[in-house]
Amino acid sequence: SRRLQRSDGRPHLRLACHLPQNSGSRQPRPYNPTRVSPRTRIRTLGAIMSVTLHTNLGDLKVEIFCEDVPRTAENFLALCAGDYYNNTSFHRNIKGFMIQGGDPTGTGRGGQSIWGGKFPDEIRDTLKHTNRGILSMANSGSNANNSQFFITYAKAPHINGKNTIFGKVIDGFTVLDMMEKTPGDEMDRPLAEIRINKVTIHANPLA
Repeated sequence: SRRLQRSDGRPHLRLACHLPQNSGSRQPRPYNPTRVSPRTRIRTLGAIMSVTLHTNLGDLKVEIFCEDVPRTAENFLALCAGDYYNNTSFHRNIKGFMIQGGDPTGTGRGGQSIWGGKFPDEIRDTLKHTNRGILSMANSGSNANNSQFFITYAKAPHINGKNTIFGKVIDGFTVLDMMEKTPGDEMDRPLAEIRINKVTIHANPLA
């Protein structure tokens, strides 16, 4: 897996999501996309989308960048629509950096895309890890995305160009504050569970 660096220069493997051959992870619902492009399929749902992650600490609303990264947005929205993220826990929490989730096994080694395998990055020069609340894909290297994602606690320029950014938090920053304050163990696993109970999809970010 890619050896990423913390902003302080210390190496870690915290954004890698490894998928063993037999992970026993939850399977996404059967997905049969039409033959039109991912961008067109996203437009059938609405050009601007947002979702609310209803967590046990409160609600986080995030805007999804459907136009900029259509394939990544399609994967995330389809998994949300199929209840894939319901009752899943964030398995990694690093103060001053990010919180990671999207793995139904809760181990950091599971997760699957709607296509069954890993899918390519959609790195955009216009999208950077410049702020608190950036929503980005976790991966195990270039073009190796599945279902895992993370939300930044601060700007993280050292991972620009390595992880696909596909959204940002637009409401619920007090909830993000509570997440960041949750202590973790030596492996950065939260000592108190931080869980996504369910997800609501909105066609309008202001809805």
